[in-house]
Amino acid sequence: MDHTDRRILAVLEGNARTSAAEIGRQIGLSRTAVQDRLSKLEASGVIRGYRVQVAQAKDDLIRAILFVKISVRPCDPALNWMASLEGVQEVISLSGELDALVRCTVPDVAALTALNDKIGASDFIASSSSSVVLRMLNSGA
Repeated sequence: MDHTDRRILAVLEGNARTSAAEIGRQIGLSRTAVQDRLSKLEASGVIRGYRVQVAQAKDDLIRAILFVKISVRPCDPALNWMASLEGVQEVISLSGELDALVRCTVPDVAALTALNDKIGASDFIASSSSSVVLRMLNSGA
């Protein structure tokens, strides 16, 4: 992955629905060159999918943060597995006492319990706990 690939990824992180033509305009490549690079990034596993990130979850959904200690090294297999689970919005790899924060949105408390149980039961995971998010404020950044 080179500097141009990182620039493409930065555009997609801001808006995963940005067209190849628009990415090309922003970074100075043709649409076809961007499409070729996207295909290679997808094939190599750098891009594993495109997600919708909900700015404000509906009031009837449960938002939570899971605090995870990973039992295997390297952590990437565990991080990637957690990121693939239904309800997981984001997995943040950390240094320090905890190895990861998992931000999730689920339909109800039963689904949160099931997700936490599934993560906690994995051989990848040493421990997992969760806290329900009461309120989220945007920093404006």
